[in-house]
Amino acid sequence: MTERLSLIYKEALVRLATLDFKREEGQGVTEYGIVLAFVAVALAAVLLVLKGQIQSFINKVAGDLALLPNKFK
Repeated sequence: MTERLSLIYKEALVRLATLDFKREEGQGVTEYGIVLAFVAVALAAVLLVLKGQIQSFINKVAGDLALLPNKFK
């Protein structure tokens, strides 16, 4: 019994020694998340800066569309 436990212990130590604790599998996902967050913040900032111009453009288009003749009456 002690011999078997000793073998299991030695095998566990060998496996633990060969583990690579510097795995980088999750690093790519984290980097994509950071880039996505940056893009979202940048887009929000651009929309806040251009808010008035966007509203005036939409209102101008709406006014132009209201002047079009309606052929389906």
